[in-house]
Amino acid sequence: MLLRSRGRALRTEASRLRSRKAAIPVPRPAEYHLLVLPDGSWSTVECLATMILHHATVPTVIVDMTTVQRMTIDALAVLVRKAIRLRSADGQLLLAGPPPAVRRLIERTGTGRIVQVLPGRAAAVRFLARDGRTWHPVSLADGPGTLFAGTGLAEHV
Repeated sequence: MLLRSRGRALRTEASRLRSRKAAIPVPRPAEYHLLVLPDGSWSTVECLATMILHHATVPTVIVDMTTVQRMTIDALAVLVRKAIRLRSADGQLLLAGPPPAVRRLIERTGTGRIVQVLPGRAAAVRFLARDGRTWHPVSLADGPGTLFAGTGLAEHV
């Protein structure tokens, strides 16, 4: 009798598990925002971070830094905070083409573990394509972005 009830319980459990639909993970789109940083001043970097926060629609951002000559540690801290926020949304921040002085600052501060530094835009896109997908640039939203909407993060820069 005990074996029969145990067998019935196991069959019921197996049936319940088979009927449960497995959640199929939906991959994030292979899209990125490409933003040009004209200089490394704190105010410009802060403006860029605010644009990402309020207008981003995808969590992957490439920042073209080829025109930046130098950057303060405070401006780098803004980029690091933005990279952390993008990671929380399953994304990343890539720095494309920073000059040697900015690369040295990133090395000295140890922030290369948080932000990926690449030689240029093409290298950044190739880095993304390691997952086998074809990546496409998309514009920031004209109005409020959808990436951080409803998360409470949109109130803090």
